[in-house]
Amino acid sequence: MALTELNHFLLVAKDLEKTKDFYCDVLGFEQVFRPDFGFPGYWLGVNGKICVHLASKDPNPIKDTFLLKIHNEKEQGSGVVDHVAFLAEDPAGVQKRIKQTGNKMHFRNFPEAKLYQIFLKDPDDVTIELNFLGVEIKDDWMGEDASSAMTLTKSESGHKIGATTAS
Repeated sequence: MALTELNHFLLVAKDLEKTKDFYCDVLGFEQVFRPDFGFPGYWLGVNGKICVHLASKDPNPIKDTFLLKIHNEKEQGSGVVDHVAFLAEDPAGVQKRIKQTGNKMHFRNFPEAKLYQIFLKDPDDVTIELNFLGVEIKDDWMGEDASSAMTLTKSESGHKIGATTAS
């Protein structure tokens, strides 16, 4: 069996509408057709591919049976999921969009790998990582909200990674 790509992941949201709005308004996903499974939810996609499934954390016997588990009110954050990463383009445009929505973001830059990252949280406290590949970030890469920005470089030995943070 050879895996070929990630199909989707399901997020069980505390506030279904707020979470849907975050993924659409902040990250640019589009709502796509979802069959009627007998419980509320959304399928969200990008470039014609479905990536994110959303369901409400609210009790629903059909959903609870369909998902083969019941999510209790005491669960916090994303449990065993640390973060979800997406490839992205146009770092300046994405930064602007996130800033306009009032969400906080953190940055990481790997100049040698030409990798720039933006991190933010969704309404259910899931960390979202946006990866911009093949970009050369200039001195102003961190933007105005760069208090937590970090540039990672190899040490002289080439084995350790050092970090410099914005001041």
